[in-house]
Amino acid sequence: MRVSNEGLNRLQEGGGIWYNFFPIIIQVNGMEIPEFTSINTLRKLWWLHDSFWHAALVKEFGLEKANQINLEVTEKLFRMMTNQLLREKVIQRPRSIQDLLSIFKVIWKNAFFDDLYINEPISFDGDTAVWIGSRCHVYDSLTKANMLDGYECGCQAVRNGVMKALRLKPLHEIKESLVSGDGHCVIEITFSPGE
Repeated sequence: MRVSNEGLNRLQEGGGIWYNFFPIIIQVNGMEIPEFTSINTLRKLWWLHDSFWHAALVKEFGLEKANQINLEVTEKLFRMMTNQLLREKVIQRPRSIQDLLSIFKVIWKNAFFDDLYINEPISFDGDTAVWIGSRCHVYDSLTKANMLDGYECGCQAVRNGVMKALRLKPLHEIKESLVSGDGHCVIEITFSPGE
């Protein structure tokens, strides 16, 4: 197997941030095997897989068990992602609510596609922030599949995973939700270092 110099140079120029520098051309037995030209494509496919996976869980185990499994796995995944970003020194433990919301933006940028959640309004009041989201790909998919009724939003598990990895108390509350028919999501997040 051989990785092309072009791909390596672009990888090295970016300081090892692999997701900005596709395609890296790999050769196996003299044949070039290109990768996707955009990490966004991979993210879209991952979230499509996630939708199919949830639908299969609902069919096999029922809505309650599917929600439970989805929340458990999502929390673990985002805890692992946050820990990996800490290890790679992409992020560091927050010292304020502003730091925490900046970390959430890094998580969102790395996990979701189309800059989902990145530019939504955030207001701060002491150690609390209120984030207002107007779009959600999971909500859109569940609505199209007619599977919204009874769905427990996985975003709460995303926040749990991130905040636990950062050694913070997972203090957050869904005040309004697309899933509940509010037309947008309003999430209150409080910065409180763990013990």
